[in-house]
Amino acid sequence: MHHLEQQLHYQKALIESMVDAAPAVIALLDENGRVILDNHEYKKLVGDLRVREPAAEFLRALRETLGETFPWGGAEHGFRDKEVSFDPGGKGQPRWFSCSGVWFREQDGSVAHFFKPVRQTYLLLMANEITSLKRQQEAVGMNAMRALLAEQERVRSMREALQAAIFQMQGPLNLIAAARDLLERRGAHSDPALRHALRQATTAGQDALERLRALIPEVPPEAAAPVNINQLLREVLELCKQRLLAGGMVVDWKPTPILPAVTARASRLRSMFKQLLDNALDAMEGNRHQPRELRIVTGVRDQSVEVVIEDTGPGIPPDLRWRIFEPFFTTRRTATHTGLGLALVQEVVNEQRGVIALDSGYTAGCRWHVSLPIKYAESA
Repeated sequence: MHHLEQQLHYQKALIESMVDAAPAVIALLDENGRVILDNHEYKKLVGDLRVREPAAEFLRALRETLGETFPWGGAEHGFRDKEVSFDPGGKGQPRWFSCSGVWFREQDGSVAHFFKPVRQTYLLLMANEITSLKRQQEAVGMNAMRALLAEQERVRSMREALQAAIFQMQGPLNLIAAARDLLERRGAHSDPALRHALRQATTAGQDALERLRALIPEVPPEAAAPVNINQLLREVLELCKQRLLAGGMVVDWKPTPILPAVTARASRLRSMFKQLLDNALDAMEGNRHQPRELRIVTGVRDQSVEVVIEDTGPGIPPDLRWRIFEPFFTTRRTATHTGLGLALVQEVVNEQRGVIALDSGYTAGCRWHVSLPIKYAESA
């Protein structure tokens, strides 16, 4: 008995030493998702990520990623190299892990199951940190994104300028058409030369509008794909970093560590959030007597990802709040503000079957609530 006990003790110590020496995060989970064995790397992760149980967050993210293919113990060969990210918020950078898992069954050795053996299912979860590799990829992708965004801004500016010109021309052309119809109804009592001139003006105006419509650049269609809202908002903040630093603005970034992916058109969502942030920065840059603070919070509620964006600008007057989504309506009469920004935001939110609302009870500036459903049914 003493020999067997010592042998068992040495084997246990050897296994624990091997597991602790492994450079990867290792945890053994039972059928209820409880951690029954872990290594030093896992314990370090508990302190670094400041979450109650990293394994539970890993499992939740893996269920979001794998969907129906993640029943407990259902996958015969487990899974390999599934990426999961944690975003601590504030000044902390997101951390990425490549997760692998193996299910296995072991007989329950308790006395209660001596006569009727029961085999329990366990999950051996392993995770390797790939944060440095992800940051290198993000640096390369950010440069490409800046170039792509600059091109999209150029195309959007052209579209807005042409749409504004069409909108401005349509009003006088409607008046000319109405005058022509009035003279046509008068018949012989009207001036034939004037009627002819109005007909020519109407035809020429319609031809000019058609040519302008033909010049509007086409936007290539984009397929919907899973989007990490935390990652997308970080990209938008990175794109606005120079402007934030130049304006002396403080960013309070409070994301939920792990968000479920939202099925969306990534570039459209990126443009929408950048428009909201640009509006907030415009408002705060003109506010010299108040602290310039931008606060962004993400969370999950009722099968939707919620984003709250607050600024300490002057806010929107109550009598104008019902007009802010109107095309070509703007309170800033400059060449760079055509009044189509919030109309674009509303269009993108509608595409996602989401909701955007301005908090009327917030008086310290402007607060937007954006709710995007996790499951998105693309319209035909």
